[in-house]
Amino acid sequence: MHITLLIDAIRPAFSGETAKRYTAEIARHHRIQASPGYRDAAEWLAMTLRENGLEVTMESYPANAQTRFWVLPSFQEWDCRTATLDWLKEGGTERLCDYRATALSIVQRSDSVDGEFDVVDVGDGTAADYDAVDVTGKVVLSRAAPRNIYQSAVVERGAAGVLFDHIDPTAPGRNRVDLPDARQYSSFWWQPGQPKSWGFVLTPRQGDSLRARLAAGEQVRVRARIEARFYDGAFEAVWATIPGTGDGAVLGIAHLCHPQGFANDNASGVACLLETAATLNRLIESGQLPRPPRTIHFLWIPEMTGTYAWLSAHEDLIPGIVAGINLDMVGQRQETTGSVMTLEHPPESLPSFAPDLLERLRAEMLDEQPSHSGHGGYALFRYASTPFSGGSDHLITSDPTVGIPTPMFIQWPDRFYHTTADTMEHVDAKSLWRAGTLAASYLYWLAGAQEEETRWLGWEMVSRYSANFSRQLQDESTQLLEMGEEQVQANAWDQIQHRANYRRQLAQTALDSLAKLASVSENLPAWRQEIDEASSQALQRCRQLVRADRLPAISDDDSPSLPLGDTIPERLYRGPIMDMGLPHPPLPSSDEDAARWQSLFKQTPNWGTLRSQAEFWADGKRTLAEIADLVEMETGHKLGPQIADYFAILARLGLMRLHKNKNG
Repeated sequence: MHITLLIDAIRPAFSGETAKRYTAEIARHHRIQASPGYRDAAEWLAMTLRENGLEVTMESYPANAQTRFWVLPSFQEWDCRTATLDWLKEGGTERLCDYRATALSIVQRSDSVDGEFDVVDVGDGTAADYDAVDVTGKVVLSRAAPRNIYQSAVVERGAAGVLFDHIDPTAPGRNRVDLPDARQYSSFWWQPGQPKSWGFVLTPRQGDSLRARLAAGEQVRVRARIEARFYDGAFEAVWATIPGTGDGAVLGIAHLCHPQGFANDNASGVACLLETAATLNRLIESGQLPRPPRTIHFLWIPEMTGTYAWLSAHEDLIPGIVAGINLDMVGQRQETTGSVMTLEHPPESLPSFAPDLLERLRAEMLDEQPSHSGHGGYALFRYASTPFSGGSDHLITSDPTVGIPTPMFIQWPDRFYHTTADTMEHVDAKSLWRAGTLAASYLYWLAGAQEEETRWLGWEMVSRYSANFSRQLQDESTQLLEMGEEQVQANAWDQIQHRANYRRQLAQTALDSLAKLASVSENLPAWRQEIDEASSQALQRCRQLVRADRLPAISDDDSPSLPLGDTIPERLYRGPIMDMGLPHPPLPSSDEDAARWQSLFKQTPNWGTLRSQAEFWADGKRTLAEIADLVEMETGHKLGPQIADYFAILARLGLMRLHKNKNG
C-alpha cells in the first residue's frame, strides 16, 4: 500500500484521547520490575488488549538470583508494604517521606529497617566529604546517586542508610532549584550475596532544610521504618499479535515498568502501543486494511530485563522479524516539558532500511498547518533525528547478534524525566496521536511490504543517501574553509575521504537488508551505481571547494600508529553487556579487573554507549584497531587502550575470545 493512502487510513482511526486515558490507567500502578505492582499493570494491559480483540499471551519469567537470560542475570522480586521517614524535632515530628502517599519517596529495592538514626551530610560523596565526619551507624545525606553512596558510605564506612535529595540536570530548566519539591527516581540493584541496605528520597527543599540545621551545628535525628521483602518470584511480558497470512513478522515494543505516577515514562509509550495494536486490529478486522502477509507482534516488558527474557525464550522467532520500533516517552506536552519528538536511528553496525522508511513516514506528517497561501505547510511541533545512543530496549534488539533493526521514538529532553513531576498534566493527546499514527503506519507497511513496495523503498534509500551525503560533505567543506591555516590538521582531506567511504559502504550494506522484505536483486546494481556516482560527484565538488591539493598532508612514516594492534575479538555471547548499575555478568573474578571495570565507566565519557557500539562492531573478523576506527566514524569519539582493556576483561570472564589476525 502506498504510504499516503496508509497514513490517511490510520489518521482518523487512531485516538490520541483514548491513548491518554490508557496512560492515566497505567500510571496508577507502581510498576517496579518484578513486583506485585508491575504484575497488576500487566494484568490490566492484557485484559484491555483482549477487550480490543487482540490475541494475547502473558508470559512469566523467573525473578531470582539463579536465572540468566543470555548474559543478563535475573534478580529477586521485591515488595514494599510501607515506609516512612520522620524528622524527630523538639516538640514533635515532621514526616519527610511516606511510601503510601508517594511511592518514589524511598530508594526502590530498599531493605527493611526500623530505628532512629543521626543524620550527617556528605555532600557530593567525594573522598574529601568523608574526612571530617564519622558516618558509622548514621544516615548519610548526599546529592550523589544512592548506589555510589551505598558503596562508599555503607559498605566501606559502616553507615546505616542513605538520604538522597538531588535532581540530575539532564535538561534545560531542570535542576534542584527548578524542581524544589520533586523527588528523583532512584533504585538499588543488588547482586547475589551483596548485603542490602535502604534509603529514602527527599525533595531538594527537604534536603536543604536538613543541611541548614546541620551546618548550624544542630543535631538532626530521624526515625526510619521500611517493611519490605525480597523473594524468588516472577515478572511478566505481555505479548499480543495480529496474525499475518504468511511468514515473517514485525515488532512493536514498549517498556511497562517504572514508578507509580510516572506518566510519560513510560505509561505514554505503553498506552500508545496499546492503541496502535487496537487501531490496526480494528482496521484489519473491518476490512478497511487487508490482512498483511507478516505477523505484527506487540510486546510490553520490564525495560531491558524483559527484552532479554523474551528474546532468549523465543530465539526461533528472531530470524523472521524484519524490523521493530521502540516507543519510549512519546506523549509529552512539548510546551511544558521542553521536549522534542525524536527519531533515534539504530546503530550503524546494523545498517538497514528501517530509519529511511520511518523518516519518510514522518515527513508525510509534517505539513500539519497549511501556509497562508495554501501552498505547502509546516509542522506545529518540534522534531529531530539523532544517531543511536541506546538506553532503552532497542539497544538489545538492534545488537547485530540479534539483528532486529529498531528505531526508537522518544520525546527528549524532558525536564520532568524520572521525577515525581512526570504527571498526567504533561501528557498531550496530540503527541500520542502523532507517535501512534507513525508507529501504526510503519508496522503495517512493513508487515505488508512485497516486491513493489520494496522496490520503492530501495529508490527512497538511494535518494535520501544522495541528498544527505551531499549535505554532509558541504558541511565538512564549510568547517574546513572556516578554519585558519594553523588549525587545519595534516591529512584533513584523507580524513574527509575516509568518512565519505564509510558512509558509502553503510548505504550499500543497508540495501542488502531489503532482501528481508522481498527479492529485488535485479535492482541492486542500479542502486549501487547511483550511490557510487552520487558519492563521486559530491567528493569532486568538495575537493574543488576546499582545494584539496593545497591541504597539508603527512607521510606514511609520520602516521601515528594505533596502540591496539591486530587482535581480533570474537563475541561468545548474544545481546549487549548491560550495566544496570553494576558490572554484569557477575563482578570480574579479580579485584584488579573489578577496579578497572569501574574505572572505565567513571573515567571515559559516554562509556556506556561507546562500549556497546564497540561490541556491535566486533564480528569476529575485525581487529581492535578496525573496531576503534568504526566507533570513531559512527560517534566522533576516539577509543584507545580502554577498549582493549574492556574486551580483555570479557575474555577472562569467558565471554570473548581474542586471537591474532592471521592475515596481518
